[in-house]
Amino acid sequence: MAVTTDAVMADTVPTILERAMFIPMFRAEMAGLVWKIRKELHDGKNVNLPTFGTVVARNLTEGIDNTVSETMSDTSVTITPGEVGCKMVLTDKLVRDDNEDVKAAAGRLLGEAMELKRDQDLLGQLASAGTTLGAGGTWTLGQIAASRAIIRGVQPSSGGPWTGGLVAIQHPYVALDLVDVMTPLAPVSGTAGTGAPFGNMVEDVVRNYGIGRLFGMPVLEDGNIDITTIAATAKGGVFATGEGSAIVLATANEWSVEPERDASLRATELNITGEYGVGLYEADWIVTQNNDATTPA
Repeated sequence: MAVTTDAVMADTVPTILERAMFIPMFRAEMAGLVWKIRKELHDGKNVNLPTFGTVVARNLTEGIDNTVSETMSDTSVTITPGEVGCKMVLTDKLVRDDNEDVKAAAGRLLGEAMELKRDQDLLGQLASAGTTLGAGGTWTLGQIAASRAIIRGVQPSSGGPWTGGLVAIQHPYVALDLVDVMTPLAPVSGTAGTGAPFGNMVEDVVRNYGIGRLFGMPVLEDGNIDITTIAATAKGGVFATGEGSAIVLATANEWSVEPERDASLRATELNITGEYGVGLYEADWIVTQNNDATTPA
């Protein structure tokens, strides 16, 4: 069993932990963008989300009885929350030597681990979209616009169009492609930098590096998008956001840290646990953006 002892933390214990540096984490974006559902206590182990099918209206003839009746139908998406957790063991000596500061640092690390795990789980849903664009190439404005059109044009037989908010998200290495389009060092015919309507946007990109909004959608970066499973390739996307949208986060138990004393070990376990599940409500309300994520040079 891994135990954090005084010897392991020899470089940290003699210091004041308020001044210690933490490895920066990428900002986790997804939990604030998806459909969040709270599973109530004692409400079974699954979250079931039904979708009703469509019925057909027909032309009628005056004086002739309408003998055709329609039947209601539904389909259901099932999400099963599961436990997620992380544990750290701190020896009494370590805590005595550094008071409560090391506990606070441990709590922060545990919380960041849970946030990363949840963000990665949600980002993984983007790869299961109904449509994939990009084929591992450059992220383009046309690709983003096409994704918006695809989601807005979903036929009722395939779930119907999403009429709410949309968001585009990609890895920072991929987002640079849009910056390059907006701000060529030398004017290039057909790029945003040569057209008057894009003037204010280009100035903002140069000043702040942020794209902001395109085609009515926020454009976000999330460095937790996987670029190693398929080398230098990121699977971001454009997707429906908010309540009733494409990706679901069903939470049965918010995570929390519980300390547990181990007298024989002369140590305290810090256990952080939570229970949630993620899934797709409607895959056709997502378009995967499969793009090159080579390290910029």
